[in-house]
Amino acid sequence: MYLETERLVINNLNLNDLQFLTDLDSDPAVRKFIDGKVKTIDETRQYISENIDSYLQRGFGRYAVRIREDLNPIGICGFLMENYGVDFGYRFSQSVWGRGIAKEAANSVIKYGVDQLKLKKIIGIVLTDNIASEKILISSGFIFVGMDEVWGKTIKRYEIKN
Repeated sequence: MYLETERLVINNLNLNDLQFLTDLDSDPAVRKFIDGKVKTIDETRQYISENIDSYLQRGFGRYAVRIREDLNPIGICGFLMENYGVDFGYRFSQSVWGRGIAKEAANSVIKYGVDQLKLKKIIGIVLTDNIASEKILISSGFIFVGMDEVWGKTIKRYEIKN
């Protein structure tokens, strides 16, 4: 998969992204609204492998988000199959927070999921105090459907139905 936006290139993760993703996932601030747990290099390697398998089996996964001008990775954004359905998620390096990067990537990836992958329902979940991510879901076309509990945490559930 390959997408371009004004500032970004979005494509499949690969093992060359291991060090970047390990650094990203070892940042407690980045992990705060996911599960609060930093990841080791071995856990990150497994995560990349799971995404590569998902690309092959389902046609989607989380994708690397890179700065268009130099292709340096700055985050990930995409879909994963969870027990509750097709989950949309993302995370970015703190160095790009507050610059509209997440919104730009989210809009492009959601459009790809709806138009190209023909996903029937995409679910976005956020912890109740993750206001920034909630705003991105809403601006990307997600509709609030209710409160839920996932992994023992209370979350707000949003959906896009195609």
